[in-house]
Amino acid sequence: MTTVNDVPYPAIPLTAGQVPDWKTIPITGDNQSDPLVPLGLLSQEAGVLTTSSLYFGEHTNSPYADDSHRLEGSLLTLFTRRSVARRLVTAEQLLPAGHHLLMFDAYRSYAVQASLHDFYKQKLAEKHPSMDDEALETETQKYVSLPSTDPTRPSPHNTGGAVDAAVVRLDQAHEAELLRLRDRLANSKLDFAERAGLEMQLSAIMRHHAKMLDFGTAFDHGGEKSALAYYESKLAAGESLTEADMQACRNRRLLFTVMTQAGFQPYFAEWWHYNAPESQMGAAAAGLDHATFGAAHLEAGNRAHETTRLALRQEALQSQTNDDPRVARDWPAEVIAPPED
Repeated sequence: MTTVNDVPYPAIPLTAGQVPDWKTIPITGDNQSDPLVPLGLLSQEAGVLTTSSLYFGEHTNSPYADDSHRLEGSLLTLFTRRSVARRLVTAEQLLPAGHHLLMFDAYRSYAVQASLHDFYKQKLAEKHPSMDDEALETETQKYVSLPSTDPTRPSPHNTGGAVDAAVVRLDQAHEAELLRLRDRLANSKLDFAERAGLEMQLSAIMRHHAKMLDFGTAFDHGGEKSALAYYESKLAAGESLTEADMQACRNRRLLFTVMTQAGFQPYFAEWWHYNAPESQMGAAAAGLDHATFGAAHLEAGNRAHETTRLALRQEALQSQTNDDPRVARDWPAEVIAPPED
């Protein structure tokens, strides 16, 4: 496949990801038949994907890295529904050579959703002290859904059917090294230790050498520029874009194309957020009359996986080895920007 700049990815429709009255979509069917599975390191379902657990504070440039800002209940491991994980693998495979998905967030417990909602609302109030509570809540819910224990109205991330993603790029030499590791990982006879070692090497390549594409804003930027079709609306109005803005526009089109071709629905207010059509928000965007994903919960196997990840990370941190692949390194563009508009 050719590089991003050589591919005329189609424009994002101005109405893409509109989700009117998404909370009224009924949830039907068997909510337990599509369980949560881990993404990234040590995952049997989607180990090829690169994850960066921002809300856990995995990296030092996350505003949640400080214990005083740690979101209650946040996880090192990103979990999604099994069908969502498989779609993400498909989206990764649709990217141009040398490009890969970077997953920032997926399943959130109620506690994390509540903490994030309150954190965002507080930051917004600090930016706009004259804004009343109703206006603050309305603006907050554009970017962080209201935490809910109502089984008919779970927040999208609480279903395990919503993901936040970006795209990173490797140079040719490191991409070749990554592909060699993936070929070795395809060997079904590897034991746990061998597989874990190879996956850690793969993770280290991504963290040391992958560069995030420019999408025009940081992940979780709170403002109109984060809107999925922000640049498309400028072009539609006859405005000229700078080359940097046009590149950000093309990068959003790339992410939109691979995610929608893999079966996801976008969200109009955030270029990084995509929903499975089985979720209420995804069903609304797709024009469906029902959803099947209700609130999800971590099972014993999920918790065991998280325990293993945490133990490996703690061991690496205690070793004080800066190049240890088990220690997460900062991504240059991985910063939550406070609300600006």
